[in-house]
Amino acid sequence: MDYTSKTRSLQSLVKDMDKGTINLSHKLQRPEGQWNRKQKSDLIDSLLRHYPINPTYAIVEEDGTLSVIDGVQRLSTIRDYIENIFALSKDMNSVIINGEEKNLSGLKFDKLDEDVKSEILNAELQIYRMTQCTEADIREMFRRQNAGKPLNSKLLRVVKESDEFSDVVYSLANHPFMNKLMSPAQRKNGTDKDTIVQTFMLVATNQENDFTSFRAKDIDMFVSQYADQYINRADILKEAMNKFDESFDEIKIPVTSIPQILYSGYRIIKDKKSFTKLVDKVADFCVNYDSNSEYKQFVQNGTGSKENVRGRFEYWRAIVKTLQ
Repeated sequence: MDYTSKTRSLQSLVKDMDKGTINLSHKLQRPEGQWNRKQKSDLIDSLLRHYPINPTYAIVEEDGTLSVIDGVQRLSTIRDYIENIFALSKDMNSVIINGEEKNLSGLKFDKLDEDVKSEILNAELQIYRMTQCTEADIREMFRRQNAGKPLNSKLLRVVKESDEFSDVVYSLANHPFMNKLMSPAQRKNGTDKDTIVQTFMLVATNQENDFTSFRAKDIDMFVSQYADQYINRADILKEAMNKFDESFDEIKIPVTSIPQILYSGYRIIKDKKSFTKLVDKVADFCVNYDSNSEYKQFVQNGTGSKENVRGRFEYWRAIVKTLQ
């Protein structure tokens, strides 16, 4: 692995983000929008006070674009502020620019004095550009960069995934059908990827292996010890998702039931049964969900427990068995 270091003005970085030559969607990074307004305002304040800002690390892809693996929240905050997406916190302290005190409380970028705008646009960040990186290099660097930081369990799980399984999860999580199922908030917190991992756990469940607990420790165990054995099931799962996407212009499925329904689609394709009949069952399930007392007992407290996941799983497995 090789790297070069370069300082870039914020103005040039924002232009590259808008052009798409800087990518903020690498699978090892949390989606944009994780910071609250106070955190965003603190970053802008730090830039204006010339406080040191952590470097940004990015991989140089084959087409020359940069994929950021550390610094997504900083870069997206800078871009969003310069493009007037948010206003600074109302309790932000004034700063001194060119010997003059400036009150920035509650202001968007376009309301700033010209000298303050210039100060922000011309501020610089250090960018490390990594070349000739293997996936193992990237994961190890990510682990070391975040050593000691309180990463959430979902992000830690991504680091444990093999390269191949991580690619499959990322691809299926971004399937068009998932766009119909997931809210922006669920995308933001990684529920989309967790749902795909949980679906693979159900696909892998049989008489010998039982992966019907969605507790964090059990998901981690599956990912680290078993997931790679089931990567070859991805094509069938994708075919099922394609058929669901073709069948529903829009649909709202309770998030706790999405893995079971995706599993059902997988089984219908694998067993060469009627997918149209399954679609009818899914549509009916969604319409009558609130009155389905048989099913609702498995979506109360502890939805990830073995008992509840198993109950939802057996409900849908029984439906699949009745279809021809």
